[in-house]
Amino acid sequence: MRIVWLTQIVVVVGLIFGSFYYWARRQKMLAAKPAAETEQGTRRISLLTEAVAYVGAILILAGGAAAIGQRWHGFTDWAHVGVFAGVAVFFLLVGVIVRRVREPAIQRLVDVVWFLSVAGVAGAVGFAAHDVYGNSGPVTALAVGVAVTVYAAVLWLARQHALQNLAVFAGLVVTICGAIVTIDTSPSSLAFALLLWGFGLAWVWLGWRRYVEPLWVTVPCGVILALIAPSLAAGEYGWVYAIGIATAAAAMTASVPLRNTPLLALGTVAMFGYVTSVVIRYFHQSLGVPGALAITGVLILVLAAVSARLMRKTHPPKPEQPGREKPSQATDSLTPKDSGGEKPSQRDLPKAS
Repeated sequence: MRIVWLTQIVVVVGLIFGSFYYWARRQKMLAAKPAAETEQGTRRISLLTEAVAYVGAILILAGGAAAIGQRWHGFTDWAHVGVFAGVAVFFLLVGVIVRRVREPAIQRLVDVVWFLSVAGVAGAVGFAAHDVYGNSGPVTALAVGVAVTVYAAVLWLARQHALQNLAVFAGLVVTICGAIVTIDTSPSSLAFALLLWGFGLAWVWLGWRRYVEPLWVTVPCGVILALIAPSLAAGEYGWVYAIGIATAAAAMTASVPLRNTPLLALGTVAMFGYVTSVVIRYFHQSLGVPGALAITGVLILVLAAVSARLMRKTHPPKPEQPGREKPSQATDSLTPKDSGGEKPSQRDLPKAS
């Protein structure tokens, strides 16, 4: 069951980022690739071969993890740290060795192995902080977040690609959450909601200003976080619903001039969730469950109508081609006009005497 949920999450995330990539490509916002990667006529690895290679690599890693897992309890704490540190160093060196190969499949492989190297650093720091030095959970989370952020940022500076961007974003989120629980051992949900919401908006701004590339990864990460974060405290603090609804409305409004359908979809889904929660929370006792459901249905119809109208604005009709000739006046004069009868033909005209 967990595998099904994980697969569904991966598919949804892939669709979101794929849609933003297509939008950025259509708007010509993608960074230019090196000339060596765009040369024509070079032999390239097929996607099927690449997919089969990844499946084989996953099976090898799974077998190695299973073999280590059987002897895991017999290892010392420092041995646990050494296993994850060795994994991090191994994947880092693999990426360093093959990153000069301009084959697109090899370049994608570098992104993957460096992302796995970041995961290895997270595991090593986590075991070292908690098991070796005996720190508490909040301090361990903060240490992992800082280590992942710094290490992933270095890799991102060397290679500003999607997976490195995601690693930096994940490290910053863990750092923020770890700092909150370290400062206050029993923090309120409002602290998480407001700080993560503000960080999401800041991440969107950094991506839009092209400070953190690629844009098609930075912007959706920040948007999703800014839309979800208010829900962490909305159940306890009702006024936080206003922040969530305002953020969703801003996303829907911004999608029109940007002609960004994925942004409109995210804003619409968030608006539906927040508005439905408000109706059920504040009106289910006065109106009853049927009345609350009826109001929710009306709101869904209104939201669908607004979304359809905004969707048409994000996809305006294409202008007529400039080379297309318009019908001339001579052609218009040849078409018969409704003036009460047909024009007399040439043979029906009276002849001159």
